[in-house]
Amino acid sequence: MSSETRDLLSSEAVAPSPESTRWVNCKSVCVSAVALLVLGVGVLAALAAGPLHAQCSVMWSIHIPCFDASSLLVNQIKEWTTESCPPKSQKCLYSLVAVNGDDIVATHTTPVMRFVDDITFNFSSSNADTCDIKGHSASRSWYAVLDSGTNYLNMYNLMRGSGLSSSPTFIESTSDRVCTQYSSTRHKLDP
Repeated sequence: MSSETRDLLSSEAVAPSPESTRWVNCKSVCVSAVALLVLGVGVLAALAAGPLHAQCSVMWSIHIPCFDASSLLVNQIKEWTTESCPPKSQKCLYSLVAVNGDDIVATHTTPVMRFVDDITFNFSSSNADTCDIKGHSASRSWYAVLDSGTNYLNMYNLMRGSGLSSSPTFIESTSDRVCTQYSSTRHKLDP
């Protein structure tokens, strides 16, 4: 056996190079950072008990034709495009983006901070006198997690302003799981 082979097989410890030590330390830090990030997201999800991004999905059902419900919402959005907002109100700064078949696309800008939320309504009907409306509002701000119910209110205010929510056949269905801070927001509203 050559002396080189014996040297490689010897049990003497070889000191690691500074580069390999740095790589091990970097891997440890990176793994720790990822673990903390995953833990933080998990804790946030548990505390928020809802979506991890500020958004809201709601289903409504009402006993009127979808064409009428859609027209009422479009007219309300157009009425609230104004820049002048009543004090402590969100009933302004709406913008109608499109009306395509069974869909309304709009935006709402918050009066104070000027955050923009995207709103969609989809209309479907199982018969001529009933309309099922699926609403969704989501913050454009990628970092928005909690919104004090703003995305819910973007749609609720339109439902109320248009008169749709005052119908005795009006039914609303959502939860904190799909609508950021829904319960705490709904609790504060007038019946």
